[in-house]
Formats: sequence, C-alpha cells, structure tokens
Amino acid sequence: LIKMRLQMQYATGAARKYKGPFDVARHLTKTYGVFGIWHGLPATMTQRSFFFLLWGSYNVYSEWFRSLRVSPAFPYFARSGSPEAIETRKMSEKLINFLAGGMAANTFWCCCYPVDVVKNRFMTQGDVNPIPFRKMFAHVFRTEGISGFFRGFVPTFIRSFPTNASAIFVWESTVRLIKNETRH
Repeated sequence: LIKMRLQMQYATGAARKYKGPFDVARHLTKTYGVFGIWHGLPATMTQRSFFFLLWGSYNVYSEWFRSLRVSPAFPYFARSGSPEAIETRKMSEKLINFLAGGMAANTFWCCCYPVDVVKNRFMTQGDVNPIPFRKMFAHVFRTEGISGFFRGFVPTFIRSFPTNASAIFVWESTVRLIKNETRH
C-alpha cells in the first residue's frame, strides 16, 4: 500500500502529497487508525488467492510437456546415445520448467487481471469518501465498462511469460542443484 501510494504520486517538489514511506505510513495511520497500513490487505489477499491457478497450471503444463515426443534436431532436448532413444526423446526438464512457467504465468494473469485492476484502484484511491473494495468492481464497470477491467493487460501479459518463466526455471534449477540432480 505504501509503495503504491508513492508510485501514484506524480507531482514533484512542494506539490507532492507524501515526502516518503514514513509520511505515507503516518497519513494512513492518522486516516484509518492503527491498522491503516494494512488497509488494502483484504484486496491483496483476494488477488493473491489466484496463485493456485499459477501453480496448478504449471503442474498441468509440465506434465503435458513431459508426455510429448519431440524432434531430435532441436538442441535443448535430453540427449541419448542409442538409436532407439531418438524415437522416444523427451524435452529436457529445464526447457519444461521454462515453458510451463511462462504459460502458467499467462494463465494466471488472464484469470486474475480484473481483480488486480480493482485491487490497485482500491488501494490508490483518495482518502475522502473511499469506495469499499467489493463496491469497486461495480464502480469500475459503471465508469469504464468491461474494458476498464483490462486496462494495461497487454504489457502485463507480454511481460509475464519471460519474467515468470525465468524465475521458475531458476527456482527449479536451484532445487535440482541442491538435490544434486544436475544431469537433467
């Protein structure tokens, strides 16, 4: 919440509403009470609850990629010396992690983006007559229509594949390294 309030502050110099993170925290506490810093927690928890889609689809995509037979010409497939193995060659685990991670991220954002937009609008709205989180859905729909729920979707969707694919690839590679399973 503090970071979002600072990011939404476009003014410079004396026109700025907040001087820094402590000023935002002081303002939130004064406006919403001692729990003001956690003002956006229910909205964040709602948006974060969609992570089951990320990890669930990651598992589905990973298993699907493991089931595929692939061309022996592509350089990132697991290598084997026997001629019979060429017919049953599979994708390497590293490639599976990367592709499944990226596709899972795209699945996640396709499903949760409207909730993320509403969460961001709720958390960055002004403090005079704030709209409750649940009513923010209707507010976005009334003021902008269905397209309001997808404002900024394309850059998020494009960014999500390489960013999350790389993160999941590094995570899975680190786990393999720790478990000493580096030959995959």
